[in-house]
Amino acid sequence: KVEKSSTFSFSDIFVNSNKKDADKCKGITSLAKTKLGKRYVWGASGNKNTYDCSSFVKYVYKKHGIELPRTSINQSKFGKYVKRNELKKGDLIFFDTSKRRKGYVNHVGIYLGDNKFIHASSAKKKVVITSLEKNFYSNRYKGARRPS
Repeated sequence: KVEKSSTFSFSDIFVNSNKKDADKCKGITSLAKTKLGKRYVWGASGNKNTYDCSSFVKYVYKKHGIELPRTSINQSKFGKYVKRNELKKGDLIFFDTSKRRKGYVNHVGIYLGDNKFIHASSAKKKVVITSLEKNFYSNRYKGARRPS
């Protein structure tokens, strides 16, 4: 009779954690997409399916067990810094959308992959998917974080 070993190799743990991370990212982006078209209201916190940009990402992450700060500027300091060329699905991406580009974060979205992100847009007055390649957002990109 052969006994099965109950030990794990490093690769077992590493592969499993990658799958868990991939599942979490898929869950985050899938839930975010269910909110497409929901109304944008500045200062809204998700009640009655209305959001501003930071309450939208806060809501999505909270449903996956991650408590984010309330404002985009505080969210931009939470989690692990991610380089733009290393973005993964589910990462938070930050922008300065102020008219005069004051240099600080005032907008946040969730990266979906393929240079697209989902966010509660004040301009469109609803939750939308936008290309990161659009000049408006590309020129105002301020960084990314990976909450864990």
